[in-house]
Amino acid sequence: MKQILKWIGVIIVSVVLLPLVVIFFIYKKAVGKREYDPKVLDNLEEAAQDYVKKTAPLSDVDSRYKYIRLAQKALPAAKEIEVGEIENKKIDGPGGKINLRIYSPEVDGPYPLMVYFHGGGFVTGSVQTTDGIARRLVQTTGYRVISVDYRLAPENPFPAAIEDAYATLVWISKHLTSLRSKSNEIVVAGDSAGGNIAAVVSQLAKSKGTPNITKQILLYPPVDIFSRDASVLYPSMDEFAEGYVLTKESLDKYFKLYLSGATDRKYDPLVAPIRTKDASELPAAFIATAEYDPLRDQGEGYAKKLKDAGVPVFAKRFEKVPHDFMNTPSAATDETFELISEFLEEKI
Repeated sequence: MKQILKWIGVIIVSVVLLPLVVIFFIYKKAVGKREYDPKVLDNLEEAAQDYVKKTAPLSDVDSRYKYIRLAQKALPAAKEIEVGEIENKKIDGPGGKINLRIYSPEVDGPYPLMVYFHGGGFVTGSVQTTDGIARRLVQTTGYRVISVDYRLAPENPFPAAIEDAYATLVWISKHLTSLRSKSNEIVVAGDSAGGNIAAVVSQLAKSKGTPNITKQILLYPPVDIFSRDASVLYPSMDEFAEGYVLTKESLDKYFKLYLSGATDRKYDPLVAPIRTKDASELPAAFIATAEYDPLRDQGEGYAKKLKDAGVPVFAKRFEKVPHDFMNTPSAATDETFELISEFLEEKI
C-alpha cells in the first residue's frame, strides 16, 4: 500500500505540480521586471492605470518572445463572457496548417461573418490572447467571429502573416454555406498588428477582386513603418516613447524581427498600408486610436488618407487610455464595442 501511495505522489508531482512550477517561471521570465513612470498614471483613467501597473513594456522582445508565447498559451479563456458554440479548426495554408477559432452567437444562424486578427507585433499573440475581445464582439454584434492564428516572426517573417490572413479569407469565401454565412460579405478586424493585417488584406482583396470585404475594423493599428524612423512623421512615437505599455524600443525590435531579410520592403503597402497609391474604393473603416500610444498618429493619419480618398470612415481617439486598452475592462473598452456594433449596423 505504501508503495502505491508513493507512486501516486510521484505521479501527482510529475503531472500536476511540476508543469505548474514550469509555467510560473515561464510567466515570470516573460513579463520581466515591471517598470513604469508613476507620473504617467496621472494621465490615465483608473482602469488604464491598473493595466499599466500590471503590464511590463515588452522592450526585450528579441530575447524573450519564446517565453512570452508560452506564457500567453497558459492564459485562461474568458469564459465569463458567454457565447454560443466555440470550434477550433485547422485549414490548409501556404506554410502549413492555419489554426482558426470560430465563435458563434447563442442564437441560431445564418450569421454575418467577421474575421479577426490578433495583435502582438507580428511576434507574439494568439487566438488565446484575444479570446476576450472575440467573445465580446460576438456578444455585442451578433456576428460569427473567426479568429486566426497566423504564422509569427522571427521564424516566419513578412510576408507569412499576410499570406496566412489572405489564405484564410479565400478559404472562408469558399465555405460560406458550411459556415452558415448570411451573405458573401466579410468584415475584417484586428488590434495592433492585427489591425495592420486587416488593413493590408482589405487592399489585397480590392486589387484581386476577391473576397468581398465590406468593412474593416482597425484598433490602434501600425499602418506605416513602426521603427524609430517613424518619429519624423509621427510625433506620438517620441511623445509616448516609454511608460505606457508599448514602447518605442519594443516597436523598433518588432519591426526588425517582422522584416527580417526584407528591410528593403518597409515602404511596401503590404507592410505599410498607408503607403498605397490609391486608397479609393476600400471598405468602410472603423479606426480606434488611444491617446497615450506611440502608434496614435499613424492610425489617425490612415483615417485621414481614407477619408480624402472618399472611403466612409468612423475614427475616434479614446482619451486617457494607452495602446492595447481593449484587453482590459474600462469605459473606453465598453464604448468601443458599442460603437463597433453601431458601425456594423450602418448601411454604407
